[in-house]
Amino acid sequence: MDLTGYEDYLPAPGESVAVAMSGGVDSSVAACLLAERRCRVIGLTLKMFCYSETDPGERSCCNLESIADARAVCASIGAAHYVLESTGPFRELVIEPFVRDYLAGRTPNPCVNCNTFIKFPHALARARALGAERLATGHYARLLVQSGPVAKGEREVLLARGLDPAKDQSYFLWGLERRDLKHYAFPLGGMDKATVRRIAGGLGLTVSQKKESQEVCFLGQGSLEQFIQQHVGSGDTAGTVPGPLLDESGRRIGTHRGAAFYTLGQRRGVGAATGQPAYVIAVDTASNTVVVGSQERLFSAVFLVSRINYLLRAPESEFEAWIKVRYRHKPVHGRVTPLEGNRARVVFDTPQRAVTPGQSAVFYSDSVVLGGGVIDSLETPEPD
Repeated sequence: MDLTGYEDYLPAPGESVAVAMSGGVDSSVAACLLAERRCRVIGLTLKMFCYSETDPGERSCCNLESIADARAVCASIGAAHYVLESTGPFRELVIEPFVRDYLAGRTPNPCVNCNTFIKFPHALARARALGAERLATGHYARLLVQSGPVAKGEREVLLARGLDPAKDQSYFLWGLERRDLKHYAFPLGGMDKATVRRIAGGLGLTVSQKKESQEVCFLGQGSLEQFIQQHVGSGDTAGTVPGPLLDESGRRIGTHRGAAFYTLGQRRGVGAATGQPAYVIAVDTASNTVVVGSQERLFSAVFLVSRINYLLRAPESEFEAWIKVRYRHKPVHGRVTPLEGNRARVVFDTPQRAVTPGQSAVFYSDSVVLGGGVIDSLETPEPD
């Protein structure tokens, strides 16, 4: 996509900006950089757990220590700090769908749901109630805006990759509302992690060497398996008890721990004694079966995507894009065909490994995020 005529979209001096602060180094530096730009900064921390019931663990971005760290950073720059009660929405919109997806044999991405349904809309609504014009976060992504005057309407705001490919987090943001992009800010989008830590150290922030939070913040000290077992309903035992482990021919070769605890492409912990590397190639929680096979069986070229969200004007016909199907997946060229019902059909130029239902497929034009959706199902090629 030609970005001639676009520039970084950052708050101007004097603008009132709320910062979603997890207590980590990234959001802390984002708040400090905005204060240095002479913005009026307000700190917001979302409380995701009832701490008397849940221990999210020391590496979570949502524990009591993180709230205290965020408050201390705000105090150091003279910013007000508020804690937003978010336990109910977080449980309903992130944790419960997470468990349901695993029970259905899917592999969800809770960070996408948290950004889409909790962090951004919830914090933005509170920010605007407090008089802030923008909501900033510590995500490594960029917002670009048309420079200079435009002929009609408002200047278009685009979501783009962060400049550091190792830290780019645009993959997790495809679910943001297009109309709200103008209300957000990503001060770290043009930096790498080492630079952010150096800035934090130079500012004397106590969080400068704080460890990264774990990807699934609510698992705490336990395992995924333990978490799902604790959250299944009294009648939701399908997929959570031992069952048949099958090879590609359908022959039983062992017993698995529960189909809901496995994901496509998994090799470690499968427990298949086949004499050669065995990967999970199919999961069926309804029948509580797991199938293992060779790595070649993991490659797919065609799949369907649901819950589509476009960050540019919705296309009316097939379009080309670079597509990611996991956070660490290198984008691959393909074609996206819009379908009825907020869905799309995606065809890769080259088959890709472990395209997994429940994960996100995100569409790019060079560095710009066109949109994305949730991988719904794979299309199996017709036999020759």
